[in-house]
Amino acid sequence: MASRVIHLAVAYELAARLDIKDTGRFFFGHLLPDMITGEYEYRLRTKKQTHFYTLLDNGRKTYDFMRFYDDYSDKLQDPLYLGYYVHLIEDNIFRQYLYYRVGLLYRRGQKELLDELYADYHLLNPLLCEHYHITMPDVPNGIEEEPIFKRFDYNMSEWLLDMQSDLTEHPEGELRHFTSELIYEYINECADVIERELKALENGRHHLTINDYSIENYNCLKDKKGE
Repeated sequence: MASRVIHLAVAYELAARLDIKDTGRFFFGHLLPDMITGEYEYRLRTKKQTHFYTLLDNGRKTYDFMRFYDDYSDKLQDPLYLGYYVHLIEDNIFRQYLYYRVGLLYRRGQKELLDELYADYHLLNPLLCEHYHITMPDVPNGIEEEPIFKRFDYNMSEWLLDMQSDLTEHPEGELRHFTSELIYEYINECADVIERELKALENGRHHLTINDYSIENYNCLKDKKGE
């Protein structure tokens, strides 16, 4: 999954391109699927729920933005829900970059890889914050009463403190898996794809299909190689 600051960078890029009525709610909606704290296994399990993780009939995997759409299509005029919706699309695109462009599909699910990615994310945070002038979004009034908020086990107060550190840190080190050029390419591709999806929604259809940006089930691939 993309980091929360990368998601905010996409949100800022979209806000510059689109007529978003309430950018604060839109930015917060971008963050909501990742508002999970706790031990690694708990976060991994819970984020599968908040990201509508789905194994498709063809054996591929996706973060099921279509299922989210079916559940909340009547609320997508609210920038909070729109931000959540496009977050799922962004994470599907990110996995294409991570697993195929960077070539890390064979390491999918390794905690060591996650640690390496988080190290890259921390190095990218100040770069993206400066480039997009990212600041901490305000907590929307009444967020605790929103159906999407009540659906999952969010720990907002602890998470917000952690999020604030992402926006103020300046770590030292070298990027291991990403480059700034690749991240900017990813952000622009997300914005392009989402623009097309939202334009299609205005006309009562989708630009994307559920299979777009899905990935192979690597466990199945390993089983086949062992045959």
